[in-house]
Amino acid sequence: MNNLNIALDIWKRQYETDFALLDTPQEQIEFFKDLLIGNKKKITELEEENMASTENQTKLSNLEDLQELLLSKLKIARRRLEVLPTYETYGVQKIPTELSSENTHSRKPHIFFIGHQKNLRIPKGKAWINFKSLATESKGEKEIEIHEFGKIYLKRNSSDLENTVLWSPVKFESSKDGIQISKTAFDKAYDRHNTDI
Repeated sequence: MNNLNIALDIWKRQYETDFALLDTPQEQIEFFKDLLIGNKKKITELEEENMASTENQTKLSNLEDLQELLLSKLKIARRRLEVLPTYETYGVQKIPTELSSENTHSRKPHIFFIGHQKNLRIPKGKAWINFKSLATESKGEKEIEIHEFGKIYLKRNSSDLENTVLWSPVKFESSKDGIQISKTAFDKAYDRHNTDI
């Protein structure tokens, strides 16, 4: 378990920011494939050194745990590609070019949730509480319907219960699953959202 925490720490420090900038499941899959190849190379190099030092064994163990974490994340990205409609495929012709950046932005479930909350004249703070309540209800296991977005799974982030919610198009299988929505991102989306559109 300690090694998994180390692998998660490596992920957060080195890769999480770059990963968050990716828009499509296909980009995520390519990102993970590249990381897995690079990490496997490091594992092979360490194994070939064949040094029995404690430091070397610790590095090897950490890299192997990171490899397992990356494989798990790759599996999730592949499932998303199967489940989510991608605007990069058939849908791209149906989106007017002047709206495409808007639509790309609004593929996130909290955007649809915010639109519905604003239509009900629910203030920002209460809307975030309502969103967290849905995550508490879902617990990553029960499907939740987001108005005009569809059915997804939500979960409170155990490392930051108050300020982060995780979502996934498929049921959560481990603590590593889910796409993060922070309170800051939610608040900014709420402020940006125009109910007249």
